[in-house]
Amino acid sequence: MRPTHPRYPLLERFDRYSQYITPAINRGIAEHRRGVFSLSFTDREGNAVTPDTVSVRQISHEFGFGCSLFLLDQFRTPENEPDTEKNRAYREAFAKLFSVGVAPIYWDALEPVRGKPRFSPDSEYIWRRPPLDTVRDYCRENNIRMKAHCLAYNSFNPDWLPESPRDVDIALTERAETLSDRYRYDFTDMDVINEMSWVYKNCYKHSGNGKRDLPTVDEPFHERFCFDLAKRCFPLTRLFWNEGCFETFGAGNYIGPRSRYYLMLEHQMSLGTKIEGIGMQFHAFTGKDSEVQSAGPLYDPLRLIDIFDTYSDFGLPIHLSEVSIPSWSNEPEDEEIQAELVERLVSLWFSRKNVEAAIWWNLVDGTAYGDENVFHAGLLRNDMTTKPAYEVLDRLINHEWHTEYETGNTDRVIFEGFYGDYEITFTHDGKKYTRKAHLFRDTTGYDNRLADYRTTRVEI
Repeated sequence: MRPTHPRYPLLERFDRYSQYITPAINRGIAEHRRGVFSLSFTDREGNAVTPDTVSVRQISHEFGFGCSLFLLDQFRTPENEPDTEKNRAYREAFAKLFSVGVAPIYWDALEPVRGKPRFSPDSEYIWRRPPLDTVRDYCRENNIRMKAHCLAYNSFNPDWLPESPRDVDIALTERAETLSDRYRYDFTDMDVINEMSWVYKNCYKHSGNGKRDLPTVDEPFHERFCFDLAKRCFPLTRLFWNEGCFETFGAGNYIGPRSRYYLMLEHQMSLGTKIEGIGMQFHAFTGKDSEVQSAGPLYDPLRLIDIFDTYSDFGLPIHLSEVSIPSWSNEPEDEEIQAELVERLVSLWFSRKNVEAAIWWNLVDGTAYGDENVFHAGLLRNDMTTKPAYEVLDRLINHEWHTEYETGNTDRVIFEGFYGDYEITFTHDGKKYTRKAHLFRDTTGYDNRLADYRTTRVEI
């Protein structure tokens, strides 16, 4: 980026502190994203065999590189028919990059009529809200972990929502139980509550949203009720509190362990609320002319490291849960600036121990919510061609942060690589075999400090 460009100051601190930041990123990636793996080969009776050749290829990351799936099969022609070409391009571009997909479970679109949820693929078409079965099936077909967003939210609620808090909680319980009946073990993660730090006294707000506001968010034990409900209905799903971008990263809101979000988490956890993950939105939305001043703190690498280290006090996974980094237009230089910001930020996020996911919110320009399209924060243009930011992520995820290894004539293979899912191809006695292995930090047992890794058995 040219130093004369008006957005250059957003990168200036990365350059100013590069002698510290670059080695810190490299050390963090080596320590937190890579491990030493041991594979043994046996027959079905458990007897060791020695393959003639072994080829190991990483097929996805443990780190959650993700995006919302709000536009899955959503594109339409001017005649309001499914746009087969665009829908195919979306499916292919998504699966090439991402190992996490966000399933929209906004209440108003999932259950516009009480008791009639839009689960099946033939459900009524609603823009940016694909039926949940469609999302689930796509994730299963492409080895994508599914994250649900959001169980209880002070917006996007159905018009039929009851008036009394008790009746609202009954309806919310029925909603969670209905979801659980069909998707109990499909969600790896779930945003249980969303954007709570600014919600107080709906009766004073006069927002004009009507019943889109959730009356129970003012109840003193709303958070605990929601997390208890979610854990009962989704016992093997990690449960996240998701919070806004500027509420987490903003200049006036982050003051270390005295920050509002930090104190809210601390208070709820002291009450026994079953919070299992911390969501931090990263919608870098400001006015274009005021971006350097207003969004500058979001792009300060030293400040970002401090924020992640502070929230790591809780020992919980951190998700950059809704990432939007503007390009402001599709002009070549604007897109190149977006790509450079993406590379520097994602590299830093990938290096921090407790950060476990970076999830884009809109894959395609022109498909965001409301007036957010002005930011051009997608990774694809509206004609489905790739922007430089997409190509940067492809290079990092599928090439630079990628492991392939070949060897042979040994019954035990030891290699170093990135945590993730692997395809293992080997030959023995003239036959070729292909197996999958789940080489995550927890399943390999290697912590990069003590060589206590477990051996993963690969069976013929």
